[in-house]
Amino acid sequence: MHKVLIIDDEKDICFLISEILKDEKYITKNALNSDDAMIKFNQNKPDLVILDVWLSNSKLDGIELLQEFKKIDNRVPIIIISGHGTVDLAVKSIKNGAYDFLEKPFNSDKLIILVKRAIESSQLISENKDLKNIVVPNKPLIGNSQFIKKVSKFINEQSNSNSRLFISGEFGTGKKHLANKIHQQSQFKDKLPVTIDFKKLTNDALDKLFLDNKENLNENLFFRSNNNTLILLNIDSLTLNYQKKLLFFLDNTNFFEKFDLKLNLKIISITEKNIHSEIEKGNFINRLYDRISTDNIETLPLSKRRDDILPILEYYLSNISGSSVSFKFSKSALTKLQMYDWPGNISQLINYVEKSLILNQDNNNDNELEVDDLALQMGNDTATVSSNQSLDLSLKEARSEFEKEYLLSQIKRFNGNISKVSEFTGMERTALYRKIKSLDIKID
Repeated sequence: MHKVLIIDDEKDICFLISEILKDEKYITKNALNSDDAMIKFNQNKPDLVILDVWLSNSKLDGIELLQEFKKIDNRVPIIIISGHGTVDLAVKSIKNGAYDFLEKPFNSDKLIILVKRAIESSQLISENKDLKNIVVPNKPLIGNSQFIKKVSKFINEQSNSNSRLFISGEFGTGKKHLANKIHQQSQFKDKLPVTIDFKKLTNDALDKLFLDNKENLNENLFFRSNNNTLILLNIDSLTLNYQKKLLFFLDNTNFFEKFDLKLNLKIISITEKNIHSEIEKGNFINRLYDRISTDNIETLPLSKRRDDILPILEYYLSNISGSSVSFKFSKSALTKLQMYDWPGNISQLINYVEKSLILNQDNNNDNELEVDDLALQMGNDTATVSSNQSLDLSLKEARSEFEKEYLLSQIKRFNGNISKVSEFTGMERTALYRKIKSLDIKID
């Protein structure tokens, strides 16, 4: 049963509304002034508030009390009532967060319908938040690289801006995750973002997204995503005719004003392709790119941010499906995993963790795993070939070959950071540089 708090300086009005709602199985509490209303709001945590805008002998009037309630719990719907209803008062109430405005004297049936709708709407919003946490889980940014530090700052900047953002990068590098993180910190965070994958849509579905007639305006891409974040996946998949339609709406945002709609949205476009190459080939309209890329960022592959590999590995080992499997990799296994290029990037790394959990369900902390024990195709047979070839070399040549391979691996592992290579290998920097030069290793 739902609880309703009724606030009016007239006892008769409180009693009348209370009796109407009690007949509909609602639990009601009444308050005659703002002080009593604040106490009962905090104590009873109502599912709905019915609030008179004029409160005599009160510290706060109805609008001020509305604002205080919204600060305490923004999810509780509030219906404003008044015997002196005007359009300006109704608009002011809605702007301050009221669910609706009802003028006295009111029809009891209308009141019941409005109360029911307000509570249902509030429940849908709460359910939407729960769904949002499932569909768009609030996963952290994981890693220690300079890139992650840069992205963290970038997210904060973008979350406070409605500038159009273009995200590019290889498959599996976290482009959509970045877009969702921006949305989750934006003014639209209480909603599910509108996500459109152009690669998966038929021409019929695309036609609906760009409808421009009043009768079907609710199908329009911009209408659907207004007051929200619009994430456009695989924007390079749009053919030129649909690119032109998208460009028309971007160039003519005032088009919607004739339908009394003012656009307020954050547009984030995403691609795996080199968009400049697509423009040169004539596959993408240069002006469209200019219109969707007020800001842009490229997500780097794991091979260019190896400092993030082990933190990501550790995070997903601990968090995938709440796994009860407990094991760890040996030091040598972790080194090999960090040195691997991961052509499928984060997506491949997550898949690798899932396979590891499946293949080692009966393992325990007493057994440290080697990469080879997992029987996964790591695609890196260089070390085996090299060790077989070294059998035909002299000891001096074999040692030199090993040193070169070892130092190349460490330079690769630390993204060319010689200070870190020096610290890890225990070689003084000057001696390390001499060794690199003598082995004819190119740092870049």
